[in-house]
Amino acid sequence: MADNWQTYPVEFRGGLVTNLSPIQQGINLPGSARQLRNFEPSVEGGYRRISGFTKYDDNTVTGTGLVRGVMYYNNKVLAVRSNASIGEGELYESAGGGWTRKSTDAIRFSSGSNKIRFKKYNFSGAEKVIMVDGVVKPIIYNGTAVSQLSSLSSDYVGGNHLEVFKDHIFMATDYNVFFSAPFSDTDWSSASGGGVITFSDQITGLKIFRDQLYVFTKRQIHRIVGNTVSDFQRIPVSLDLGCIEEDTIQEIAGDVVFMGPDGLRLLSGTERIGDVGLGAITKPIQSEATSFQTRNNTFTSLVIRNKTQYRIFGYKSGDPVGQAQGLIGVQFASQGGDNMAWAETRGIKAYVSYSEYSESQEILLFANENGYVYELESGITFDGAAIDASFFTPYLPINDPTIRKTLYAVHSYIDPDGSFNTSLTLNYDFNGQNIVQPDPISLSNTLDVEIGGRVAGTYGVATYATYSGETVTSGFIYGDAVRLTLREQVTGSGFVVSLEYISSGSTQPFTLDALAIEYATNSRR
Repeated sequence: MADNWQTYPVEFRGGLVTNLSPIQQGINLPGSARQLRNFEPSVEGGYRRISGFTKYDDNTVTGTGLVRGVMYYNNKVLAVRSNASIGEGELYESAGGGWTRKSTDAIRFSSGSNKIRFKKYNFSGAEKVIMVDGVVKPIIYNGTAVSQLSSLSSDYVGGNHLEVFKDHIFMATDYNVFFSAPFSDTDWSSASGGGVITFSDQITGLKIFRDQLYVFTKRQIHRIVGNTVSDFQRIPVSLDLGCIEEDTIQEIAGDVVFMGPDGLRLLSGTERIGDVGLGAITKPIQSEATSFQTRNNTFTSLVIRNKTQYRIFGYKSGDPVGQAQGLIGVQFASQGGDNMAWAETRGIKAYVSYSEYSESQEILLFANENGYVYELESGITFDGAAIDASFFTPYLPINDPTIRKTLYAVHSYIDPDGSFNTSLTLNYDFNGQNIVQPDPISLSNTLDVEIGGRVAGTYGVATYATYSGETVTSGFIYGDAVRLTLREQVTGSGFVVSLEYISSGSTQPFTLDALAIEYATNSRR
C-alpha cells in the first residue's frame, strides 16, 4: 500500500557523464546527463538548447571544394577556396553581399586541401594579415592588396602556424620556428633581429600564454621566453606529451585546451611562477572523446567567450551534415579541468572555424565544402534545418533503488528565450524488456503566461501589442523572459526512472533548469 506523496527535486548541473555505471550516476550525479546533445551546460545554470547558425553571405565563396580558411578582418570576412580551373587557392573578401577576389594571378595559395591559417598584427599603425598554408611562402594582405614574402629563402617555404610575440612574427614550419626582426613583416634576417629555433618533433601549434610563447609538437610541449633574439630561449614543459591534432589549441578562462593522445587536456597556470599543470579534462566522457577522436579525419575549434565555452568540431569527408560531430566544454571555474562540463553537438559540419571579439561583438564563423561561410550562434535553426536536441537524465533511484516508486507528476522548471516546445518521456528501469513505458508528453509555453501583471496568450518573439484594459488582445509584450513551471501528470512505476527531454524543429532556445517529481513509495516486498 502506497504511503503519502513525496517530492524529489533535481537541479540540472554537471553536463554529460558517461564514465560511471548507470546506478552510480543516478545516486551521485542526479543532475548530470547520460545524453546531452545540442544542449549546452549554461554558465547561468541548467542546460540550454543551443542556438543555430545562418549564412554570413547568401553567396558561396567563388571556387570549388573546401573553404580552406576563414577569418574576420576590417569588418569583413576573408575566405580562401580553390580556383575551379587551376586548383590553386584564392583569397576572397565579403561584407555580406558577395565575394570579391583579392589574390592575383601571381600570388595564390597552393592547390589541395591544406588549411590556411591567419594572424593579424599592427606594427606601423595599419593592421595587416599574414597567411600561411604549409606550402607557399607567407602571403600578406593589408586590406587593399596582397603581397608575398618571395624574397625569403626556400627555408621559409611551408609555414603552418603563426603567432605575434614580443613584436616579432613567429612562423612554424614542420620542425622550425622562424621569427622576424622586431616590428617588421618583411625582414627576417639575423642581422636585424630575426632568427630560427629548431625542434626535434613536428610542430602542431603556437600559442601565447602568460606572456610566453608555447610551442606544441606531436609529442612534446616547449615554451619560448625572452624579449629579443639576444635572450630568446626554449624551455621544455613536457617531453612525453604533446598536441596530436592541429587547430584544437584555444585559450579559455585562463587555461589552454589542446588535444592530446588520450583526449582533450588543459595547460593550466599554477601558483608557482613559470610553472604549468597538464590535466586531462575529458575523463567524464572518455568513451565519447575517444570515438570522436578516432572517427574524424581533421578537427577545428573555437571559443565562445561570453559563455566561457570551448567547441571542437570533427570533420569527416563525405559525412552527411546531420552526422557531423562536435563537443562542447564549458568552464565553470577560473582555472582547472575539474569544473568543466561537457555536451555533444550534431549537425555543425566545420572544416575551418574562427572566433574573436570585435568592438564588443563576438564573431563566430565556420565553413566546409559547400562553399558557404556561416555565423554560429545565429538564428534558431541550422540554416533552415531543424535542430534535434535531447537531454536524458541519469536513471534516478529516488532515494532507494530497491523500492518501487509510483510517479504522479513532474514539474519542469524552464527558462525560455521565446516560444518553444519539447517533449518529455519517462523511461523506467533501464528500459528493460517487458517494461511498459508511458507515451511522450508535449511541453510548450503556448499557454497563458503572466508578464509584468498582464496576460499574453502566447509568449514568443516580442512585437507591439494591443490591450483591452490590462489584457493583451493581440501581439506580445516586451519585457524580461518568463521562467516557467510546467506541471504534468504522469503514469507508471519502477525502481529507477530517467526523464528524457527531446526538442526538434524551429523552436526558440530554452533552458531546462530543474525538475521535481511527485511520487509515492510502494511497500517493500
